[in-house]
Amino acid sequence: MLYYTIIPFCTHFITYWSSCYIFYLLDLKYLDKNHINWSKYQNAIKTSLINQFTISLPTLYFIEDYTIIAINKSINDSYFFTFNKILLIINMSNMLFYIFHRLLHTKFFYNIIHYKHHEFIEPIAVASLYSHPFEHLFANTLSFLIPFIIVGIPYYTMLILTSLGTFITVTSHANYKVISNHNDHLIHHKLYKYNFGFGGYLDKILSTYYK
Repeated sequence: MLYYTIIPFCTHFITYWSSCYIFYLLDLKYLDKNHINWSKYQNAIKTSLINQFTISLPTLYFIEDYTIIAINKSINDSYFFTFNKILLIINMSNMLFYIFHRLLHTKFFYNIIHYKHHEFIEPIAVASLYSHPFEHLFANTLSFLIPFIIVGIPYYTMLILTSLGTFITVTSHANYKVISNHNDHLIHHKLYKYNFGFGGYLDKILSTYYK
């Protein structure tokens, strides 16, 4: 449980909150003191913590056996093979996130689930995981874990990808163009119907890209 549940969770948790703290300091300096986001800040922190401890951590625990299998079948992988697996996992994860995200924007799911995340029209880093538990399970958690379990990569590579994926999620919600290049997602929070994935290429292929 320590190696396949606790340590991966702590990797995600530490990356998330250390990144959020950096952007919090920037918000203190640059975000207008009367901005509506300040009234939502504490709730965003609370919801993110609840999602991490009630969704992310239990999910890692319940899939632990599959995690062990995925890691063990990759022990003898070459660096070249591992690199190609990483690319495959990233693209599979992006595809799953795009699919889940598009579904969440259908009228039914948006009205009962996804509207919560879009309460932040101008997102902030700490609101990256501010979402309904259902959304956090499928869009934020399983969209990464499913490709990893299917493809399988070495243990420490998994931890690095976990940290990197978490950091990208946080920066994509930080409203600082100088620091974050993921401005496509900031546009999504304002226009709703565009930029459902990360990196832009799926949106370009599926005609949902807006720059």
